[in-house]
Amino acid sequence: MKQSLAIVRKSPLFIPAMMVPTAIMLIFSFFSLTAPLDSAKVAKAFRLGIVNNDTGLTFPPLKVSERMLEGMSANLPFEIVQLQEKDAALAALELGDVAAVLVFPAAFSKLVASGDPIELEIFNGNHLTLLETQMSAQLPAMMQANFSAGVLLLRDALSKGQMPDGVFPIVTSVTTLHKAAHPAALVAPFVMTFTTWLASFVGAMLLFLASKTVAHGASMALVRSVLPIAVTGIAAFVLALTIAGTTGAFAMLLSLWATIWAATLAISWLMGGLFAVGGLAALVLVLPVVFYQTSVGGAQAPLAAAPDWLQSIGAVLPFDQLGAMYRAAVHGGGAGVPYDLLGITAVVGLALIWLGSVFLGRAKAE
Repeated sequence: MKQSLAIVRKSPLFIPAMMVPTAIMLIFSFFSLTAPLDSAKVAKAFRLGIVNNDTGLTFPPLKVSERMLEGMSANLPFEIVQLQEKDAALAALELGDVAAVLVFPAAFSKLVASGDPIELEIFNGNHLTLLETQMSAQLPAMMQANFSAGVLLLRDALSKGQMPDGVFPIVTSVTTLHKAAHPAALVAPFVMTFTTWLASFVGAMLLFLASKTVAHGASMALVRSVLPIAVTGIAAFVLALTIAGTTGAFAMLLSLWATIWAATLAISWLMGGLFAVGGLAALVLVLPVVFYQTSVGGAQAPLAAAPDWLQSIGAVLPFDQLGAMYRAAVHGGGAGVPYDLLGITAVVGLALIWLGSVFLGRAKAE
């Protein structure tokens, strides 16, 4: 073992194999967690352009659209921008000055009073930022539900000869479980998931290349099995410290470290085993697994939101449990540590390392 370590240390890839996983976790987590998006600010940055062509009612003298907007504006999470004409609003949407446009027809108040169906025009676009595009895609359903409720209230008031105020009779009381104390905490589980896979992949590949100079056998297998323990331990501590520092959750430092270390070590062994058996050809399998974690990692979105073919893979290889574990580690609640998944991953990885380093190596030598 000592002789094999001495041989590995002479490889020009030894230092990168020891340092790069830590560097990946530090650099990616630092820049991701020190400038997280605030969901409240994202909503406020969404600008909805309103073109109100409503001519109102003669008796009672009322512009229903204005009453509805007054009643709804306090409950809308985004900014409303009043625009005079439809063409000007579409030009503003084209330039990105607004993220969507809502147009009230001239007969809106009359249609509300008459009980006839009403059609509102909504314009959005996919040329804006991803978050603006996603919010504008949800806007039609949101507006339809809100305005439908508002119209029913107004019609009820008008039928009773009362002046409608546009105020909804129901208010909501919101209780948020496991509320994040800092915006960085919302990003942390995704950062943990992606860096775990990326650092494990790069570290395992570099260690595989650095250890190729060692003779095949138990010594090579031990080097590939033991060194990841130290490498992932240091990398996991750096990532846990970065998360604790950016979120202020220093009380969770040790638990975060242990959780990240266990996951990163298990995946590093699995990656190392794949390289030991398949060589660099294992990249064909490893690269998609690593970079599809944004869809199936269980931290950024539920597995059900992934494309069907990725969902089928995720059902067989449920690594979205790692994202759930990281969410629970940061926020509390939710899933615990998937000991069975981590254990199976570690055992399979070590078995592949020994198979590729000892048995397959000897077969090739013969």
